[in-house]
Amino acid sequence: MKRLVLSGLLVLFGVWAFAQTADEILRRVEEQGFFGTGRESLYASLAVTIQERGQPQVDYAFRVWAREFPDGTVKVLLLYAAPEDVAGTLFLAHVPKEGATRMWLYLPELGLVKELVGETERRGEFLAGSGITYEDISKGFSYRADYASELSGEEVRDGHPTWRLELSPKTPGLEWSRIVLWVHREHAFVVRAEFYDREGKLSRILSVPELVTDALGTRPAALRVEDLGKGSWAEVRILEREVGAVPDAYFEPTNLPKLQL
Repeated sequence: MKRLVLSGLLVLFGVWAFAQTADEILRRVEEQGFFGTGRESLYASLAVTIQERGQPQVDYAFRVWAREFPDGTVKVLLLYAAPEDVAGTLFLAHVPKEGATRMWLYLPELGLVKELVGETERRGEFLAGSGITYEDISKGFSYRADYASELSGEEVRDGHPTWRLELSPKTPGLEWSRIVLWVHREHAFVVRAEFYDREGKLSRILSVPELVTDALGTRPAALRVEDLGKGSWAEVRILEREVGAVPDAYFEPTNLPKLQL
């Protein structure tokens, strides 16, 4: 989750941007993480609103700690802070530079630490109705391993200067038959994504309503996910973030029941 240093000279940036390949752009997107907040060590607090068709709106609160280790592994700890019925639940992910991600859930009511090993568990929604999976939270926009990418042009999308990337599966049977990403040309985070199901129908839309600047730089103010099939949506908002040392103990599965957060 390394912070990217960008040239302040517009003309140099223009030459550099022209030379980017689709794979290089995706690599930068992966380094930025789920919210375009790439940092070696980061704490953030989040608010999540979910609206399912025919159901009352539900609000959640989370606290997140993330850290990149010397071997390149990124570890993420997420605490469910509210509402009361899920408060204290923990989600932990270890994301290596290469190889499979490992994920765990700590369920305080059961006193149980459970590793998510099956495909169904790993691709399950981290909140019902959110359209955001455990893999989304742990890996961010990591598509290079499974999808071939093509840079199809540059365009202004919702007021943002973007690269448009077309992604197609390298092997049959993946969840999405096609993904289209609009990547901010300066900040390298996704401002819009469209996901097409195996029948080629647009199924999910991810968008960034606005950008804000805080002490750490420019970032998405929120990330909105719409599930067109279910008629539901979720919006994740970053309330605060800061850089600081995160203890090793936060990222050990056996420590999860003992953490005082």
